[in-house]
Amino acid sequence: MEAFVEIEAETFRLAKSLYALRRRRDSALRIKGLFGEPAWDILLDLYIARLSRAELQVSSVCIEAGVPSTTILRWIARLETEGLVYRTADKVDARRRYVRLTDKGHETMLEVLRAIANGA
Repeated sequence: MEAFVEIEAETFRLAKSLYALRRRRDSALRIKGLFGEPAWDILLDLYIARLSRAELQVSSVCIEAGVPSTTILRWIARLETEGLVYRTADKVDARRRYVRLTDKGHETMLEVLRAIANGA
């Protein structure tokens, strides 16, 4: 169990660094969406949120990705089809919807982040 916690901590730090680097790269370029990677942005954002125990609304995922909401919504639908994410309605306000990683999505991100960390 301890080894798993260390891996999660390492991949969490890596995910946060990759997320911050992506935002710095985009802000330095000043051309919105030129290096667009919507699926990666969504999965990275949701991975960080899951480990931070944060809830992400679909609308905030759209804003953070920096691309049109229609593009993000298409990617969320694709990621749902792949079984990597799911959407759920807010129990208090049905207009609000959250998006979360599935267990498969979490495992996929762990695999990818480990591969990046190991240079594979």
